[in-house]
Amino acid sequence: MPDSSLTRSTYNEIAELAQVSKATVSRVFNGDPRVHPDRVSAVLNAAKKVGYRPNRAAIALSTGRTGLIAVVIDDDITALSDPFWGMVTSGVSRVLMENNMQTLLLVAKLDDEDGPVSHYLDKNEVDGAIFAQVHKDALVRKLVNRGLPVVVIGTPSSDAPDLHFVDTNNVAGGFLGTNHLFKIGCKKIATITGDIEASAGQHRLRGYEQAHKENGAKLNKNLIAYGNWSYDSAKILMIRLLASNPDLDGVFAANDVMALAAINAIEERGKRVPDDIAVVGFDDTLLSQTSRPSLTTVKQDIVGLGAAAAETMLQLIGGEQPASRILSTELMVFFICMYLLYRHKKELLYGFYS
Repeated sequence: MPDSSLTRSTYNEIAELAQVSKATVSRVFNGDPRVHPDRVSAVLNAAKKVGYRPNRAAIALSTGRTGLIAVVIDDDITALSDPFWGMVTSGVSRVLMENNMQTLLLVAKLDDEDGPVSHYLDKNEVDGAIFAQVHKDALVRKLVNRGLPVVVIGTPSSDAPDLHFVDTNNVAGGFLGTNHLFKIGCKKIATITGDIEASAGQHRLRGYEQAHKENGAKLNKNLIAYGNWSYDSAKILMIRLLASNPDLDGVFAANDVMALAAINAIEERGKRVPDDIAVVGFDDTLLSQTSRPSLTTVKQDIVGLGAAAAETMLQLIGGEQPASRILSTELMVFFICMYLLYRHKKELLYGFYS
């Protein structure tokens, strides 16, 4: 029998669009696994065109798919307090919803291949899994070896070249942020890194180092403070940097959350941002746009990163072997930093400020 929520005219329209019999439409909507996959696909596409959503459980029986993609976040990162991962998940969900699929958010220990999340993903409850920032890939490896489509957000370690991934050009972004500080006249620039075990933390630090080399500045290891993406860690590190480097005049923080922590620590000690110490963040989240003083930051397409991961996942599910994708970055300059750049160039030309 056809689904009771269907009107007769809609039911007939779906059959006509899919170029199948009404009996075939009925079998698809009732989860008959004997229907040929091509006809299942035709019926589902026709249903989507007319705005009808069939029962998910029945479709799972017909297609062997659940319509669910897991987004798995490591429980040792500050995922739920950082707006970055919410924006990534938004990008994933948008693409999946456009393809009549849903997102399932899971938090797991990625080095625990026998934990509850591992067991859940082993039960064919999802059609694939998107992992955030993998630097402990035991669970990922286990799932890939068992045939589950997996996409990683962030460049995997060098010993995992076969994993499908999407990422931001973090080296270029780290260079952009640090180079900007040099260009506005900063001489002594510190950095507060992200988790250095994660590729994003490593690559943004590499960009910071490259900017020093490009500007002929000697790299001072004492100006590198190793953070973990969190506000609390960055504030403590900024206080230490100020105590040991009273002549510090620039800070590149590896995300906006840590940049705001740095600004607060600087201002609490009686210094002005950006007049005394200029600060650049990374991400261009809402935090940077509403900060006072406003925050110059390296913009990455965070929602686009999630969307790219979902698009790659859909290609994998469809039997393709998509290439990994690297998204570009750009600098979002706060207007006071533009004034500092103007003032610095004027000093170079005339030897004084007017």
